[in-house]
Amino acid sequence: MAVYDRTLCGPPITDSDTGFDDFVHGKGHGLFIKLFGPPGVGKTLSAEATSEHVRRPLYVVGAGDLGTTGAFLDAELDCVLDIATSWNAIVFIDEASRDHCMRADVFLEQRSLHDMERNAMVPVFLRHVEYYRGILFMTTNRVKTFDEAFLSRIHVALHFNELTKDARKQVWTVFLKKVGVDVPAFGEHLVDRLAEHEANGRQIKNAVRTASSLAASKNVPLSFKHLTDTLDGGPGDFATLIVRAPGFQGM
Repeated sequence: MAVYDRTLCGPPITDSDTGFDDFVHGKGHGLFIKLFGPPGVGKTLSAEATSEHVRRPLYVVGAGDLGTTGAFLDAELDCVLDIATSWNAIVFIDEASRDHCMRADVFLEQRSLHDMERNAMVPVFLRHVEYYRGILFMTTNRVKTFDEAFLSRIHVALHFNELTKDARKQVWTVFLKKVGVDVPAFGEHLVDRLAEHEANGRQIKNAVRTASSLAASKNVPLSFKHLTDTLDGGPGDFATLIVRAPGFQGM
């Protein structure tokens, strides 16, 4: 972790610092960090916290912004990485793009003989990663099999697991405090009950925000019932209804 912290916080580490260079001049000077795991468990927060810690801007790019062809991807990555270099920014390629025509998975999954367009995009992305001299984060939550070419280029891979009950309780506590709730007065036992719901961090944040707005609209303090009502009507219930609906075909 000391080397990792110096790479992030200190001045750029050059070949003279390490005595090491790639066989091809200019390659391998960046730091590629892969964050993978289910949604809402802290991948995006980790990149944001790193940016805050090292006092460097975070340049967020949705995977959908990078295009669907090799030529467009090449041009977009040129632009993104040039800007990031000028700003001395950390690049964060987030699969959770609003544009779902493209996800970060397309660069990571094992290549297939039946998808020539994606196969053409992978080497373009790999080339940019190899020659980029800065720090690049990338997230995904649904890659089944990583492409071997990608595995060899990842410097740090962090796997995020589903939140445990204790972790969910901590998240509930943080967001309740953010909306002005005195947690001891609210009741630790009630926070324990909230943590029994299998919600991820993003769902917990949304539940607290919605419940707080509901309480404010009625000019009453935020209550346990506001929170449970919000959870009962949240995306977890919606997902259950989708699974149970007969004849439903997922997108």
